[in-house]
Amino acid sequence: MYPRTTAPTDRTTETSGRAKRIFSGSAWGILAKTLDALAKFVTIPMLVGFYGRADYGLIALAFSLNAYLRLMDLGFNVGAVRYFSMWTASGEWSKIGDVSRSSIVFYGIIGLVNAFIFLGMSAYGQQLFNLTEAQVPFYRQIMYILACSTVLNWLSSVVIQLLSAKDELGYVNRVTVISSVLNFLVALLAIQMQWALITYFIYYTLSTLVPIPFYIARLRVFPVARKSLLTPRWHGQAFKEILTYSLAIFVMGLFQLTANNLRPLLLGKFADGTEVLTDYRVIQTIAMLIVAFGGVFMQVLLPSASKAYAEGNQERIARMIFEATKYISVFLGFMVFVLILNAEDILLLYMGEGYGHLSLWLSIWLLTVLLSMHNTPVASLVLSTGRTRFLVYSSAVACIVSLPITVIFAGTLQVGAAVVGYLVYMVLQIGFFYVYYIPKVLHLDGRRLFARAFLPAAIGGGLALLVSQYITTKLVFPDGYGTVIANTIIFTLVYGLYLLVFVVKPADIRQLKKTLMEKGKGNA
Repeated sequence: MYPRTTAPTDRTTETSGRAKRIFSGSAWGILAKTLDALAKFVTIPMLVGFYGRADYGLIALAFSLNAYLRLMDLGFNVGAVRYFSMWTASGEWSKIGDVSRSSIVFYGIIGLVNAFIFLGMSAYGQQLFNLTEAQVPFYRQIMYILACSTVLNWLSSVVIQLLSAKDELGYVNRVTVISSVLNFLVALLAIQMQWALITYFIYYTLSTLVPIPFYIARLRVFPVARKSLLTPRWHGQAFKEILTYSLAIFVMGLFQLTANNLRPLLLGKFADGTEVLTDYRVIQTIAMLIVAFGGVFMQVLLPSASKAYAEGNQERIARMIFEATKYISVFLGFMVFVLILNAEDILLLYMGEGYGHLSLWLSIWLLTVLLSMHNTPVASLVLSTGRTRFLVYSSAVACIVSLPITVIFAGTLQVGAAVVGYLVYMVLQIGFFYVYYIPKVLHLDGRRLFARAFLPAAIGGGLALLVSQYITTKLVFPDGYGTVIANTIIFTLVYGLYLLVFVVKPADIRQLKKTLMEKGKGNA
């Protein structure tokens, strides 16, 4: 047995340290996601121009397939982070070791099953999707590459879960930056050296595997040997505790992943050709920047929410959820409305002529993401409670209602069918949270949370957008980047003034400065 240590008794020090870790993990996560989004933002139009819309659509299809098969996680990622965080706080290293080694077995099996699915799908490309004869060999080779890499990707999940529980997300996100840089370099080399599509995809896949050795090396932060965490060995009794919780998350995740990641696959089946998948990938890359930031907040907040819920301090929980919702809404509101303001110009600069018509669908997708991501703190706390049965029901209803919309309108709206389907899904999901989970499970004031934490930032963003559009029509700016820069500066000034007057109090600014200064001293 490993020694059992005691959590610190000084609540003030613990809370301060937790705030710093949340800030560090969020800051590095945002930086990593920003760099990754910028890399995609620069390389996708280059790759589409080099390989063509139809052939690049094959890569977009591969990404969608890979994302959808993540449902085989069975919700275990969320459950593992929750329990690893609680056991880390109580120093139950023996239990962590047993479950971690069982997880290696579990994810290894999932990876092998995943690989066989890709191999099986490689033989039925034309039956599953609207592929031309010339595209079939490329599709088949892409499936082979995914089959070879999927096991390592699944196994790395265990290491990331452990590091998340140990508040090492700052390190994880720093390493992610390396992968983003490599992805960017691979794309540049592919174009410069005129690689075949498959050669590019091989090197891209290898670049995504580079962070894994760095993650494993960081496990030294645990007071136990790495082999006791990663050597495959099944401990059924210890593993069962997480699996029971995770299965409910899996059923919920099944519907969420189906609603989110089946949409491009349905476009590939019911829309006109694989070109629509390139359109989808273009606006997805921009919208996913906001989704990625929300994912960073979820990733960072889940361990802290689990610990806060375990302590049972309702007043502290309510304050944490309100403040987190307010500042996430402020930050993401700025990002969303800046992108909407510049949507058409960005698409023209990003992809060139012929893509400006996507600005409407991009704007709707961005607003949907803002609605979804403001709920991140609440979702983190709900997952921490373990009371997820109603989430299963709400996800199922929203999925069943929204997916037919994509199928019905794919032929007429094309990529817009997926966007409208996603909007319907998310409105239903957020509605369920405010009607049931927030008042009845979390015992929080949903009306106050929505009206005072989310709406002020959203309304401010909308007003700043209208004011900025009015001002820019009265002034003359250089086309292209000049217009985007001018729009962004004007919006930032108007939005910032609104926040200072109506949303952010002087005490909030002083507290933020204090946190930043303490963080800086801690890193000195």
